[in-house]
Amino acid sequence: MGTFQKAQKNALTLNPKRISLEVFNFIRRIEKELAAYNKATIFEDSEDVDGNPIGFYSFASELISGGEKKAGDPFTLKDTGKFLEDLFSEVQGETVFFDTKDEKKDEVLQNLLTDNIFGLQDEDLKDVIDKRIRPFLLKYLQKNLT
Repeated sequence: MGTFQKAQKNALTLNPKRISLEVFNFIRRIEKELAAYNKATIFEDSEDVDGNPIGFYSFASELISGGEKKAGDPFTLKDTGKFLEDLFSEVQGETVFFDTKDEKKDEVLQNLLTDNIFGLQDEDLKDVIDKRIRPFLLKYLQKNLT
């Protein structure tokens, strides 16, 4: 019976504000992982957050690149690597903010079909919840209830 009473006492110390703080602290620890999902969406899938294409190379791009970029191929934003290399996620208050530190960000964004490239697609968010956040919460609750 003592174990139940201890768990009940511990449960009373848990509140939404405390749990939210712990979750956001955990998300701060995985910011680089979140940014990696976003980078993969852009580089590997050439998609924005909603799954739409970010853009396609033109015939002029093919000529300028000497055929390295083919007309109709999807953008990868990997030209110099700076845009993707400088892409980051950061917890700010109660939100996770995605952006890049690349100085040419505005120029790059002007050439895309979408401006919705920063963030996680629903499938990636589900993956993060299933593989990282849910296990963290379960472990956290087990630790704080026993």
